[in-house]
Parts: sequence; structure tokens; C-alpha cells
Amino acid sequence: MPTREQYRKKAELILAQAETIRHPQERAVLLSIAQAYLGLADWIRGRLERGTAHGNSGDQLPRNGS
Repeated sequence: MPTREQYRKKAELILAQAETIRHPQERAVLLSIAQAYLGLADWIRGRLERGTAHGNSGDQLPRNGS
């Protein structure tokens, strides 16, 4: 499983790419993808704080809008 830092770095790369895009809809898609990666990083942080990062606690991946 990727680490929190790996998800954050991926989001940063996507954000940097979005800054180079002129087409607003394409930029919005990239920003949405970056936001999803940041959400995954936050989800992992929460699991680490609860001590369930490597266990099978039944946690589900975050859903859009959660």
C-alpha cells in the first residue's frame, strides 16, 4: 500500500501539471484527481492515528463527498 507521503507527492505533481494547463475543464479534472490523492493521504493519516494502518479493521476507502 502506498504511504501517506507518496500520495501527497503524487498530488503535488498533479497540481504542478494543472498549473500548466490552459483549458479550464482539463485543469478542473486534474485538480479533482489531486484532491482525491490528498483525500487518500488523509485517510491513511487517520488510520495511522487509530493504529489500524496495517490491520484489517473493515475501514472503507473514502468516498466522494465524505
